[in-house]
Amino acid sequence: IRDRKKDADKKKKDTDKKKDADKKKDADKKKKDTDKKKDADKKKKDTDKKKKDDDKKKKDADKKKKDTDKKKDADKKKDADKKKKDTDKKKDADKKKDADKKKKDTDKKKKDDDKKKKDADK
Repeated sequence: IRDRKKDADKKKKDTDKKKDADKKKDADKKKKDTDKKKDADKKKKDTDKKKKDDDKKKKDADKKKKDTDKKKDADKKKDADKKKKDTDKKKDADKKKDADKKKKDTDKKKKDDDKKKKDADK
């Protein structure tokens, strides 16, 4: 009877030992899975953040380019307007000069004609 009880106790002890080992194994596996999931989540979060940062960088670069292009266009237009204004100014000056010269020539011719007429009348 004592031997049987001893065997039963040993069997129970072995069973308990096995149960504890299984429990520990399950806990370790669960922890490992949780850690794996945490790592995956962190990696995803990091990737998402990097993507967001890259998108922001791209958006900023696009805006900068757009602003630069806008400024270039504005400068080009300003230069073109100035050039046109200068050209128009020069044209007007040339026109005025021509008109003045023509008037001077006409006045001189008239004066000469008057003198000729006067001489002829004499």
